[in-house]
Amino acid sequence: MSSWIPIAAAIALGALAAVITAIIRQGKRSDPPGDASVVVRVTLVVAAIWAGFSLVGGIVTGLVILLQSQVLITVPVREFWPALPEGTMIEGTNATLVSGGFTSAEILVEGLSAGARVSWMISQTLLWLLPAVIAAMIAVACFQLLAGRAFAPVVARMLMVTAAVVAAGGVAATMLGDLAGSMASAELFAWNGAQYPDIPGVEDALQAWWPSPAFTLTLPFWPLAAGLAFAALAAVFRYGARLQRDTEGLV
Repeated sequence: MSSWIPIAAAIALGALAAVITAIIRQGKRSDPPGDASVVVRVTLVVAAIWAGFSLVGGIVTGLVILLQSQVLITVPVREFWPALPEGTMIEGTNATLVSGGFTSAEILVEGLSAGARVSWMISQTLLWLLPAVIAAMIAVACFQLLAGRAFAPVVARMLMVTAAVVAAGGVAATMLGDLAGSMASAELFAWNGAQYPDIPGVEDALQAWWPSPAFTLTLPFWPLAAGLAFAALAAVFRYGARLQRDTEGLV
């Protein structure tokens, strides 16, 4: 099934390019020179397709995480770098590792708990749905602009909805993803007993080759900043709507 993904993507991109080309040609024939309607129409089509693609992607992602036995998930670990047996010689490298290591890993997990699986599903679905909401807002704004209602109340309302969804959804996506990864890290790497044969040159095989679980929980600030920006833009559109009503009342 995965082999069809590049083909489907190529077909979708080709169809999108054909639609955009047709819109541009039609706009050149019908719109007066210097008119921006063709740009708005292209943006409307692209935003609508973007919203639909993101919505479908979010649904498919959520179902895959819930229904498949194996889950691709990012887990945090304590800073780790595997230690090679004493006497190991590496040739051909130009740099030498002094200190440090990786603190997270993207892995395919089986047997994940329901809590970790559901938390990861919600976080990944939200990451797909946030662009869908933004694209839907852009599409609504373009549609109203083409209809001659640039400051229609629905645009301001859509901007406020987008502000709330981006702020709350962005924070929830990050924090639930961190929580799910931390749960998966503990389920994968925490142990209370182990046995392994003696390995020449390695004093403790688990310490040398087995990562330790870690817990991380991040409060992101970009969704809050983006939400405030959309809310401020909604205020601008409400102000523009009032000015438009006042102007129409004077005519």
